[in-house]
Amino acid sequence: MRAGGLRELKKTQTRQLIADTAASLFRAQGYDEVTVDEIAAAAQVSKKTVFNHFPTKEDLVFYRADEREAMSLAAVRERPPGISILDSFRQLCSEQARLIPGIRRDLARPRGFYDLVNGNPSLQRKMYEVNAHLMSTLAEALASEAGAEADDPIPSIVASTLIGAQRTLYRRLRERVASGDDDETIEFAHQRDVRRVFDRLRDGLGDYPPQ
Repeated sequence: MRAGGLRELKKTQTRQLIADTAASLFRAQGYDEVTVDEIAAAAQVSKKTVFNHFPTKEDLVFYRADEREAMSLAAVRERPPGISILDSFRQLCSEQARLIPGIRRDLARPRGFYDLVNGNPSLQRKMYEVNAHLMSTLAEALASEAGAEADDPIPSIVASTLIGAQRTLYRRLRERVASGDDDETIEFAHQRDVRRVFDRLRDGLGDYPPQ
């Protein structure tokens, strides 16, 4: 592996270490009770290193936001030829079923992600910012794909609809996991929901952007 590749790998590993350390401390003590200094000490890195990877303390809770954004943009920009954006997002939502084991682990732990967010106004504001940024970025990608004019509202409406469907299906998936059903039952119900949602959207968005 080249030096540049090794540096990137080390940066990724350090970022993950900091995020995992912060999550463990937040679960054990609560978000407000943990300082960035404590996170840095537990991860055995400097406070500056923490902020190099996560500009704010809130970003430590939303460390997967970049991954979610990258996946959403890939569903637009990297979809196979002949596949509509709607069908690409259908597949993205269908693949949420692979998250079932992780959701089970999160629900079994004290102060999981949603517990932290729902119990803290600053994290609720951060979630709003993260979702707003995602929709704005996706709308830009859709506008570029469609060759839309700068003042065209359609890309923003489509982006909001797709992200809304994605979030709602994920929230319903978590509710099913919390209900205690087995994985097979949960996945069957989730895939049924995905079909129903995207079949309903097909007549309105199925040919956007026009080929």
